[in-house]
Amino acid sequence: MRKYLTGTAAAFWLALAIGGYAAARFAPPLDGLSAPAQAVLGAAFAAAVLWVTEAIPLGLTALFVLLLLGLCPGVRFAEAASGFSGEVTFFLIGAIGIGAAVEGSGLAERMARFLCRSARGSPARLYVQLIAGIPALALLIPSAITRNAILVPAYRDALADMGKAPRTGRAVMLTLGVLNPLASSALLTGGIVSMTAATLLGGFSWLRWFFLMAPPYYALLCGGALVIRFLVGRLESGEAVAAGNTKPPPFSPAERRTLAVLALTATLWLTDSLHHLSAALPALLGAGLLLLPGIGVIGWKTFEARLSWGLILTVGTSLSLATLMTKTGAAAWLGGILLGQLAPLSGAPKLLVAALIMAVAVVHLAITNLAACVAILLPINAAIAARAGINPVVTGLILTMTIDAVILYPVQTAANLMAYEIGYFDRGDVGRLGLGMLALVVIVALATLPYWALLGLPLQLP
Repeated sequence: MRKYLTGTAAAFWLALAIGGYAAARFAPPLDGLSAPAQAVLGAAFAAAVLWVTEAIPLGLTALFVLLLLGLCPGVRFAEAASGFSGEVTFFLIGAIGIGAAVEGSGLAERMARFLCRSARGSPARLYVQLIAGIPALALLIPSAITRNAILVPAYRDALADMGKAPRTGRAVMLTLGVLNPLASSALLTGGIVSMTAATLLGGFSWLRWFFLMAPPYYALLCGGALVIRFLVGRLESGEAVAAGNTKPPPFSPAERRTLAVLALTATLWLTDSLHHLSAALPALLGAGLLLLPGIGVIGWKTFEARLSWGLILTVGTSLSLATLMTKTGAAAWLGGILLGQLAPLSGAPKLLVAALIMAVAVVHLAITNLAACVAILLPINAAIAARAGINPVVTGLILTMTIDAVILYPVQTAANLMAYEIGYFDRGDVGRLGLGMLALVVIVALATLPYWALLGLPLQLP
């Protein structure tokens, strides 16, 4: 169960959020901003304050921000709630259904027992195996949200079998929430972030994207594991934990049906270039089959119990906020203000890259949706790069990595929120890891520049 602020602290942050929105809503618009855009920025400020501080529960914050968006001038409520009609929200619902079925069928428990056996009862070995296995799992299950729907309950059970192991639990859940999505973006078809960036930058085949992006993303994954290891301290030993060498029982009919549906769903995701179905449709199909009487493995009541309305409301509201920031011009104004300040650094390209990373991390605090953040910032990046005489594709790839890797509070990604709700880590852990990843992105990006130059993508244009 998550712990939220109470008393004076909660009242202070709530008052600050309301005051910030009221100031933006009723003050004369700033230069370059319309009244609706300024009000939406006020709602974004309120959302950031409440989501970062957790002054009130996350789902309640989502409802509150939805109300503020509906009160913005010129914004109809259908527009304020538009995020709930997008494919990401329904993809998340399908993924949660699949995860509930994996847990209810016994597959999660089987996976947990396998993890314990392969780790020989050692929590530390369990963590190392997770880091090593994430890239391979991303090839089999491209979506980080779907992987977390399956892996979070499996690792939760494995940790419970090892006596909780709180430090290892923090490391495992932080890895699933923050580092796990990086393995998806190393693949062109791994998620909406890589697809959005590749589409806007243009000219990428699957192999070219992999050769360009896999090395830095895997470096961030390994470096991030070291940052997490430093943050959580010494992991528990497995000396007092049984290794669990008993032979596993045969697969039950429910487990076999679940595996068959998982195979069908994964096949549809991997062949999307042939049928062009939205990624949400295979997820909903898989969840529907696993819930269907006579075929499925869990009932509707079980699914309802596993469905987190706080998670659904938070993701839908963040999508609505991103959409309205784009539509009203608030995002372009904010990005232009922040990134436009980088133009004086055009004479020092590497310093400009580092400053770009810092600025993108700041913008991402307000624009929580990853794909929306990429879509908003890449055009601004192109303008800055053109003025500086550097390659916009290179800076665009670095921008994409920054948005993916630097997560400073739990609500910034759905995958992180799924792991966060288990309760092993708090918002302070996310913030500290985010700052560590910010420094790591700067190091990895600068170190990758010579490698990209060898592949025909130099930083500076001739």
